[in-house]
Amino acid sequence: MNLTNILSESVLNKEESRRASRNLGVDINTLRRMGLNEHPFGMSPRVLKTYQEKAREGNWYGDFGATPLKEKLAEFYGLKVTNFMAGCGSSALIETCGIAFLNPGDEVIMCPTFAAFLDMAGIRGAKSVVVPLTENKGYDLDGILAAITEKTKMIVVCNPNNPTGQYLPERALREFVEKVPEDIVILFDEAYLEFATAPDCKSMVSLIREGCQKPVVVLKTFSKYYGMAGVRVGYAIADEAVIAAMGKCPGSSVNRAGMYAVMEALDDQEYYREAKEKVVEGVRYLENGLEELGCTVYHTQTNFIMFEPYRDYMQVRAELIRRGILINCPMLCRVSVSTMEDNEEFLKAMKEILQEIR
Repeated sequence: MNLTNILSESVLNKEESRRASRNLGVDINTLRRMGLNEHPFGMSPRVLKTYQEKAREGNWYGDFGATPLKEKLAEFYGLKVTNFMAGCGSSALIETCGIAFLNPGDEVIMCPTFAAFLDMAGIRGAKSVVVPLTENKGYDLDGILAAITEKTKMIVVCNPNNPTGQYLPERALREFVEKVPEDIVILFDEAYLEFATAPDCKSMVSLIREGCQKPVVVLKTFSKYYGMAGVRVGYAIADEAVIAAMGKCPGSSVNRAGMYAVMEALDDQEYYREAKEKVVEGVRYLENGLEELGCTVYHTQTNFIMFEPYRDYMQVRAELIRRGILINCPMLCRVSVSTMEDNEEFLKAMKEILQEIR
């Protein structure tokens, strides 16, 4: 399987998982959901209450510019309202970036990562230049720099990366940005960064705050760390001129209830810090358990773990589905951290499967 097919698989995971479960006679909604990187503990009680209350106002249009949210984000990050664009999840904003910055024949450089970036390039007629990962499944910044040509228009860096869970330290990223030519958009996807525990895994929003003269765009979402995947709210952070350029393009709006819910989430950091501690506990438990079973584990800075079971990946997933557990297989096997009960059942099932499949 070539790199393009491997990457494309990750964008089809949701539908493939549904199809796989149907073929096995299993209702996907009855499975332990450990395949889509969802937050096992969900939104906080405060956020849920706000979401439910604002849903009663669903007959009224919301603010199409999401101004209250952008004002809240500006306060949260110490930036201006004009540094933000909100959208229907960060996936929608990926598309907006493609519309704003790419033309047919342009080149977009990335390592194997979230497949929506391939779609972003392909839809605009741009070429995706995929630089292989390092031996440890890390992003190859030197390889990306070496791949830059006169046609390069954008570089994508997903940190921590999906689906590998690996991260790039702040110093390496800052040095990398300094070496990139000034006419290339550097797009940072930080969907999972809030889960990170490594001291040097930090947001590149600091570059924007410092007035970086290069076109840096940081994508954020409330789907992962804030447990609101079904609410569909994300945002982009960039220099005012870059945001203004993006704002001229067709985009997506944020639903009324979702906007107020995510604003409440920003005010309820104590809940999310406590939830993160439980997620990190689950990460360590699963990493240790998988290694004890003989798997190679790529230690993560996210809420999911990529691992090599040394068995057919699709067969492992099918056997897990038969046992009521859903994982996904973009590249290798990837399991999302869930509740401790689910984590325990997953390891129990993996032990049985690895003994059966030889």
